[in-house]
Amino acid sequence: MVRLFHKSETKVAEAAALQAEIGRLKSLSVEDLAVLLLPGLGPDVAGPGRHLRAQQLCDYLLRAFPGAGQTKPLQLMARVRRALDMLEEAELVSSFAYDRSPRWRITSLGESALTEGTTEQFVNKPA
Repeated sequence: MVRLFHKSETKVAEAAALQAEIGRLKSLSVEDLAVLLLPGLGPDVAGPGRHLRAQQLCDYLLRAFPGAGQTKPLQLMARVRRALDMLEEAELVSSFAYDRSPRWRITSLGESALTEGTTEQFVNKPA
């Protein structure tokens, strides 16, 4: 019998690795995820002054998995939004609403935190 829709072992392994990475990212604290997320808004990745949607930042977190598709990264959406809110509270990013979906950009304080490697100090500061 010929299997018409058989996935190669490589594809199955890639899908499993992608799902494992999604699981790992979802298990991180919001603070740790925020630290991983900030470089995705930085000038080296996003470009200077560029605003990104949360979906684009989900893609950024899974950039090592080019076959992730459009829906798999969205499993991270809720956690990414919480991390972005935390970064905004720390004044490392700012947002504006566009078509019901906020867009985010790094602030000058955020760029300084990236350059100096002090992002963790901003997101982990005592309340």
